[in-house]
Amino acid sequence: MTTPTATPAHIEVNPGELAHMTGAIIVGEHDGHVRVTGSVELSATFNGMFCVETEVGSLYLDEDLPVTIVNPDLPEGADVEELAQAVGLLRAS
Repeated sequence: MTTPTATPAHIEVNPGELAHMTGAIIVGEHDGHVRVTGSVELSATFNGMFCVETEVGSLYLDEDLPVTIVNPDLPEGADVEELAQAVGLLRAS
């Protein structure tokens, strides 16, 4: 018997990978969320940082530190039970 695996709700990525993820949602340290709405580029102002355009303004992320995002593999219309399984609160049946 194989154990079902749940899709994790959050994953970590390199800030540069956000350039290829349209509409990625960044998860903050205290579970706040912000959507990437524009460009993701190495900053010309701050060495070693990415400038990420979000719905609330520019966010500067260290190029060497991973950023947590909502897993883009989660279904768009996921219901509460699917999300609970994704974060491991319920076992898949």
